[in-house]
Amino acid sequence: FGPSRWGRAVGRERLRQERASRKLCLRSARTAGMVAETFVLKSSFDPHTFLADMKAARDAVGEPGEADARHLHKLVRLAQILAVTGQVLMFAGVAQPFGLMTGLCCAVGAFFISTARCMRWTIIGHHVSHGGYDKLQRSHPEALPKQYKRGIFATGYRRFIDWLDWMLPGAWDVEHNKMHHYYLSENKDPDLVERNFELLHAMPLPSVLKYASMVFWMFTWKATYYSPNTFKELELSRPRSLAAQRWPKSRPRTEPLTVFDFARLP
Repeated sequence: FGPSRWGRAVGRERLRQERASRKLCLRSARTAGMVAETFVLKSSFDPHTFLADMKAARDAVGEPGEADARHLHKLVRLAQILAVTGQVLMFAGVAQPFGLMTGLCCAVGAFFISTARCMRWTIIGHHVSHGGYDKLQRSHPEALPKQYKRGIFATGYRRFIDWLDWMLPGAWDVEHNKMHHYYLSENKDPDLVERNFELLHAMPLPSVLKYASMVFWMFTWKATYYSPNTFKELELSRPRSLAAQRWPKSRPRTEPLTVFDFARLP
């Protein structure tokens, strides 16, 4: 069983998995009313060229160093300044009689707080939780505190300092880092929007009402959807958890879980 035969066998297996994944994605798109004529990857896609481009980009970036650590520190300090300034403006706004300055202070304060929270999640927490700074921790341990490492960031009391949000950092790690990225755009992907909104697509409502319903999710999606759904993925990843042992057989584990589902779950 020489190397060439082994390579062909691996290639056939990868091709089989790719075709199965394509069928699954197309099936999900059809059920959501969005039939795609072609898959995301075109027939002209060259995996070898793509791999070469990725390696060239990696080489162009180079190895992480102290400059990357300083950049992260700047982002963390900026988020802290925005959060504290936003809180001060909010308190200053409500402490004075209602008027133009009250509204202005509250609006600017809310903007600063939301920007800080977004930075702590999408820029700082996302990259750290993906292990983006683990290699820098090993090569320059003196340049970066140990809390900026995957599995340590925002755990314990550090959650109140690093990343205080609606979802648990550990739950988000399971939902996003593992389930979402390992099953990207497949049926097991918790963030597969086409499947998550199948019910809305099937409702006999005018399109304008369906689009209008997005306003509700824009303001509440973290509390009503993302928090319970990430926690669901965390509990289902633990075989001995109560949710994993007593999950209803009639409900697929890939279905999204919202706060409204707790009213009908046993």
